[in-house]
Amino acid sequence: MFTTYSLGGFWVGHCNSFVSLSCYSDNSGCGPDSPPRKLFLQRHQQKEVLNQSKLPPGFSWGPIIHFAFWAFLWSVYVLVLCGISLKQFGGLWEMFKSTYGFILTVEDLSPNIGVLWYFFAEVFEFFRNFFLIVFHVNILFMILPLAIRLRHRPCYLAFVYVAICSMLKSYPSVGDSALYLGLLGWFVNELADMQFSLFLFCGYVGVSLLSPVMHNLWIWRGTGNANFYFTTAMVYACLQIVLVVEGVSAVLNHDRKLRILITGKPQDAKS
Repeated sequence: MFTTYSLGGFWVGHCNSFVSLSCYSDNSGCGPDSPPRKLFLQRHQQKEVLNQSKLPPGFSWGPIIHFAFWAFLWSVYVLVLCGISLKQFGGLWEMFKSTYGFILTVEDLSPNIGVLWYFFAEVFEFFRNFFLIVFHVNILFMILPLAIRLRHRPCYLAFVYVAICSMLKSYPSVGDSALYLGLLGWFVNELADMQFSLFLFCGYVGVSLLSPVMHNLWIWRGTGNANFYFTTAMVYACLQIVLVVEGVSAVLNHDRKLRILITGKPQDAKS
């Protein structure tokens, strides 16, 4: 009886140990030596959080809707204040007509560093509205393609937008160029291999020197010609076009080289 009981106890003890080990290996939290069940639940939750953190973030409309809502609320607030302050001067309609309407209709053809004043001074009145639409809609056609191509570089995309607006606006000024030229320092590494950089530098310096001289000879002294001043304006516009085109090309080539260095596969760098 004693032997049977001992063997039975030995067998029962081993069975209990086996059950405890199996429960411990299954992380079920049973058995005398197994950790508490709460610890295993915490470990599982930590693993799930780590696995979720490794997943790439997906696109969410939440921040966009939130930004649009507050932008709309701020715009309404500003318009209400402007309407109250301009009530005795014609209201909001007169304000829009004197600001945005003046820019879009190009009524003032005074000479400036742009090219629209000369063009609309020479164009027939019958085609004036048509060319107004063409020039203004031309900017809108560039927004989506550039946004798709430079979606991975939002700062440089903003730089290109500012340069294009200053190039195609109705009444450009030197301050518009100073704005986007001051942002070039952000992209020194990307634009290091840009072509025609010396040509652009000399062109900007030459236009800065010749434009006021031609304006003085034509407007104040009366010894110059409108074509001389308009030539400097055309050269200035061409320099801006070359800067934008070559800058975008240099940035894309820079990103392509980085992709080749990282992946080591030149065929993957094709865009």
